[in-house]
Amino acid sequence: MQISGGKFNTKSEDAREKNKKISNVILICIAVVVIAIIAIMCTIVYIQKNTFRVYIDGKSINLPESTIVFDDATGKIYVDIMGIASYLGYDSHKGEFKLYTEDDNKCWVECKNETASFFLNSNKISKVVPNQKEDYEDYIISDTIISKNNKLYCTPEGIRIGFNVTFDYHEEGKNIKIYTLPYLVKNYTAQFKKLGYKEGIDDEFNNQKAILYNLFVVKKDNNLYGVVDSNNQEVIGSRYSKMVFNENAREFYVTNTTNKKGIVTEKGATKINLLYDEINMIDKNNGLYVVRNSGKYGILGNTGNIVIHLEYEQIGVDVSKFPNNGITNKYVLFENAIPVYQNKKWGMFDIKGNLILPLEYDTIGYSSGATGNLTGKAVNNLLIIPSYKAIVFGKDLTVQDGNNSKKVKRYGIYDNRGNELVVTALDNAYFVVNGGVNTYYMENNGKTYNIEEYLERHPLQINTSTNENTQNTNTNQDNTTNNTTTVVTNTTTSQSNPETPTNHNNGESSQNGINILN
Repeated sequence: MQISGGKFNTKSEDAREKNKKISNVILICIAVVVIAIIAIMCTIVYIQKNTFRVYIDGKSINLPESTIVFDDATGKIYVDIMGIASYLGYDSHKGEFKLYTEDDNKCWVECKNETASFFLNSNKISKVVPNQKEDYEDYIISDTIISKNNKLYCTPEGIRIGFNVTFDYHEEGKNIKIYTLPYLVKNYTAQFKKLGYKEGIDDEFNNQKAILYNLFVVKKDNNLYGVVDSNNQEVIGSRYSKMVFNENAREFYVTNTTNKKGIVTEKGATKINLLYDEINMIDKNNGLYVVRNSGKYGILGNTGNIVIHLEYEQIGVDVSKFPNNGITNKYVLFENAIPVYQNKKWGMFDIKGNLILPLEYDTIGYSSGATGNLTGKAVNNLLIIPSYKAIVFGKDLTVQDGNNSKKVKRYGIYDNRGNELVVTALDNAYFVVNGGVNTYYMENNGKTYNIEEYLERHPLQINTSTNENTQNTNTNQDNTTNNTTTVVTNTTTSQSNPETPTNHNNGESSQNGINILN
């Protein structure tokens, strides 16, 4: 029995020792697994901490690697404009809006409410409402558009403006957070409804964009509009029947209960008194506004001062008559010339209110008619020649045809300061498009001339040392200003050169224009 018992005890000890070893192995394995898990988690945390991430409307988005890049030299962020468009709810296209060319140096993006155009090596972004006859609004950003691998890139400032988003880079967190306007509208509408505003925030698109600047257009219980900030603090009192945010100038067009319009700043100060039937900004850089009262138009300055009196039946041109001319501002041509129309005559003021072209022209621009054909050629109506900042005007003249007289229309070309570049003796002036390139032509007495080539051979010369030319005087202004420019011109008259177009203006040759020569 003792022998048997000894053997039993030995076997029990061996089993215990074996179990102990197994337990140790298990513990070691568990420890290894735990350490591995900790190591993996630390690695994941490290990778996440040091991995650049992009969030759009609160969701992490895996963008192609080249969509957002860092410039090592400047430390600035650049974003592929067309590459990010679809993620922000926009369509994107190469070329220029409404010209539809495949130009790698330009692109445009659009949503249902707005288009934005970008241009290589430019710090300008042009925005316009699609399918409407509104003018482009140019927004100036700090950094120019650049090209990388045949793609256009801009800084976050350009993305914010072009796509109507917020864009915040968190360097410590190594992430970018972007919120689109529809997302912000949805969330803030819910928030302001909880604050007691039945309609939340106003749903007009321009007013929705005010959200991006912490401004919220709301309607109070009195059914009048005002502006509050995100903390529901009043910025502009609720006293207007209508408000429209002007993003470019960060101000509001406001309408009172008697339907008179004016402008209030984003701080709530009255900028232009509510005295007008219509008001629109036409030049941000120079602070110009076109206004209308009782069917007459004029121009105001930034403080409500009169630049051009409210005496004109029309200010600016109808751009729908001149498609493909690339007119971005129908009121101010080439940053200086303001066309005006009164008593069936056209003329031009400059941005200072000086009359630079008298109101004696019957038409502005050349139109080939509804068919766009001229003696069998497909041509485009012409208003401007951009390379020379030139504008076409026309006159109805009486000319002799044998023993009889007849009415004809003749055209001339003037620059944006009112200087005559080509005498008013042309039969027509137009352009044709070939391969996306505009070529400008003028015709006289059966001969066709390339306008740009002609003007290059016959440049306008300005002599500022003397005062020989007649003065352009704005007689319509209270503060009459004499605008004097002396022009040294080609003195060859139509009588001395058989290929010079005849000037039919009472048989007189132009004194400040240039004659057409071969």
